[in-house]
Formats: sequence, C-alpha cells, structure tokens
Amino acid sequence: MIGRNKDSKTFGFWETAAIGIGGMVGGGIFAVLGLAVQLSKGGTPVAFLLAGIVALITTYSYMKLSVRYPSRGGTVEFLY
Repeated sequence: MIGRNKDSKTFGFWETAAIGIGGMVGGGIFAVLGLAVQLSKGGTPVAFLLAGIVALITTYSYMKLSVRYPSRGGTVEFLY
C-alpha cells in the first residue's frame, strides 16, 4: 500500500481510509441498490450522493479514531 512500510504491523491514515470506504461502499451498493431505485425513483443519484457524503464523514471519523487509538479492537476499542 502507498506509504506503508512492509515491516509495519499497524494501519495508518490511508490504509484505514481505504478499509472504511471499501466496507461502506461495498456493502451499501450491493445491498440496497434495487430498493433505492424503487423508493427514490429518479432521485437515486442524489440519494447515493448524499449517502456518499455521509460515508466520507463517517470514514474520516474512523480514520481519526484509528490513528489516535491504534489497536486491533476496532469500534469496540473506541467505545471502551
């Protein structure tokens, strides 16, 4: 990965960003695409744009938390 030392066992800012965005986009698009088109009709692109903005804000929060509290516990560690 870009900027990651091969010997490093921790995730940095960009690694965490990639994991967060990949998880949210991957799960969201395939799970709700049909329902989104059915419910929002012509507004599907706008709905996905708004959802993307929310996902970016959430990803940024997770990145900052992961850099501040590095561990393998993920969200559970942040809450603890």
